[in-house]
Amino acid sequence: MERPFAYLESNLLNGRTFTSLERLNETAALWLAEIADAHLHRKTKRRPIDLCQEEKPHLLSLPARAYDTAQVFCRTVNPEGHAAYLRNLCSVPWQRIGELLPIRIAGKGLIVYGPDVKEIARPELYPSGIGGEKRSLPDHAPGRDHHQKYELLKQRFAEFGAEGVLFLDELVRTRRRGKDEAGQVLGLLATCRREDLARALQRAVLYRAFSWSAVERILAAQARPRSGWETLRAEAQDQLDEILRQSPVSTRSTAEYRALLEETATHDETDEDDDPSA
Repeated sequence: MERPFAYLESNLLNGRTFTSLERLNETAALWLAEIADAHLHRKTKRRPIDLCQEEKPHLLSLPARAYDTAQVFCRTVNPEGHAAYLRNLCSVPWQRIGELLPIRIAGKGLIVYGPDVKEIARPELYPSGIGGEKRSLPDHAPGRDHHQKYELLKQRFAEFGAEGVLFLDELVRTRRRGKDEAGQVLGLLATCRREDLARALQRAVLYRAFSWSAVERILAAQARPRSGWETLRAEAQDQLDEILRQSPVSTRSTAEYRALLEETATHDETDEDDDPSA
């Protein structure tokens, strides 16, 4: 419908001045009840209020929850277990090092989600203008349970196959701060592709170069840093594939839209008759 607000502007608002939003709402409610909904429409020869009552049983219900307009962005967790926002750092569970996580702005804080889109952290926002700050929660640190830390690291390195687990075992065995270096290796996912890191680990195992610096040198020589768009695409692909498998969308026949096209053409020919002010 062309000029959807013309009737409202010329009939309700034209020549009137409102001192407050409350006064405007009161006048609009009275105008709807006595004029807009009560007049006979030129084309249908019926009152809009009566047509509305007939159509109401066929209308879709409103969503159970209001549409979420909060800003959402993604950040890669650095080797120290922090995600950056507006030049500040907030901690997340340390086992998420190297992962690209969605973050949602919610009021005065942030909500950080894991790869399965479940909430894993809710840090507070710093006041506007403050930068260079770091907020770390004790619950997000690996803690003193070295066995638990190793098992969590083993789960992450198992994502790279048998060579990944072997690299971790030898790294922890031969290096004094092997578990910390393992976290730094996972942090390389912030700038490199997962398949490139997997090949770098394979090469490190082949030449028995069990250190973070060795993997970094291999990547520098044989891999190309990925862009931010590549990071988003790679991390989201698996989730999108799973969502599409759960809720497949079938293709509609174009014949189903023929009636809509014919209805649109009819409306275009009688555009002038659609003006409710008539």
